[in-house]
Amino acid sequence: MTNPFQVRWLQGWTFEVVLMEGHVQVEATGFGICLRTRMYPGESPQGAADRLVLAEDRRRRALHQAWIRDQAEPSNVRPPSVVVVRPQPVAA
Repeated sequence: MTNPFQVRWLQGWTFEVVLMEGHVQVEATGFGICLRTRMYPGESPQGAADRLVLAEDRRRRALHQAWIRDQAEPSNVRPPSVVVVRPQPVAA
């Protein structure tokens, strides 16, 4: 295996095995970001790379779905106020 390496089913990503903070880590670079994860005992670099990109993909999909849900709400509906204001009787 060469360093940096690529995983065939993860197009657009380049991976590198690095020693950082006293641990062997896999660093992923692609699509304008750089991600890093620790390799677990007995785990292959390809397995760590796959786990890292899968976690990032899930996170991005969740953010995208939250954005879509926010866009679907009508903008003229105001959220309920947490402050309740009641008219006070005027003392004479």
